Order: sequence, then C-alpha cells, then structure tokens
Amino acid sequence: MSNPMVAVLRRQLEPTLQMLEHLIAACPDDFWMNARQKYWRHVFHATTSMKFWFRPQREEEFTIPNFGKDIVEDLDKECTDYPTKEEMHKYVKDILGMAYAFMDDLTDEKLLEPCVLFEEITKTDVILMQIRHVQHHIGYCNSILNSKGLEAVQWV
Repeated sequence: MSNPMVAVLRRQLEPTLQMLEHLIAACPDDFWMNARQKYWRHVFHATTSMKFWFRPQREEEFTIPNFGKDIVEDLDKECTDYPTKEEMHKYVKDILGMAYAFMDDLTDEKLLEPCVLFEEITKTDVILMQIRHVQHHIGYCNSILNSKGLEAVQWV
C-alpha cells in the first residue's frame, strides 16, 4: 500500500536526524566539554524531546538518562559534568531508532490520529514539531560553531 504523505514526512525527518548526528562529530573535543557553550546540551535536549514524543504508548516510562553523571536535560539548569561524545552518539542512535520505528508504524490514514500522549494533537503534529524543534537546536549549535570560526554542519 502506498503512503505518499508518510513518505513526504520521512523525507523531511530523516535528514533532520542525520544533521543532529553530524553535530556530534563536528564539535571539537575541547569545545564539547566547554560548559559555557552548552553545545552538547542542545544535542541532548533535542534528542530527549524526541524520546518523549516518539514513545509508542502513553504508559511507556519516560526517563532522561544521566549517564551516571551530574547532568540534566533542562538548558537552564547547571551541570557539573557532561556526557562524552561517544555516550551522546550512542544515545542519539538509540533515540533515532525510536523515531524511525514511529515512522515505520504509520500509514497515511494514521497520520491524523491523536498522538498517544495528548489527544489534542495528531501524529503528524508530533513529527512536524520534532522537525522544527531539532532544526532549531541544529541552528543554535551551528551558530555556536560559526561564532568560534568553526565549520557548521552542512544542510542534508
């Protein structure tokens, strides 16, 4: 069965997710660890948002990992530590798996069904919200990179 709208949404979501992954590789190690830049926190925040919204069932437990360190997802709270780039890469990969599974379960007919978390919004809303949210944080990280004379992640 053909699902052209699902295909359109996937064509927009997948490159967004690839760009999120590229942010990790693009960041120099010493810059990754710079607490004042909050670079890794933008990657973490955007990824954790996907973990929340792409849950297949409302009852599924939502936990924010801390990698055994003093870190939080909230951009406005202080952390005394940071996840390594390797830890973040693994976390992003795991959550991208959730996003792809969310898309794999869709048909054009299911796109207008309520999302499992809030009946007021549809599954399409969830996808579009996440594309917008992740792209916002990609732009923020690219701005940080550019401000330091580093190359930004390229548009995919």
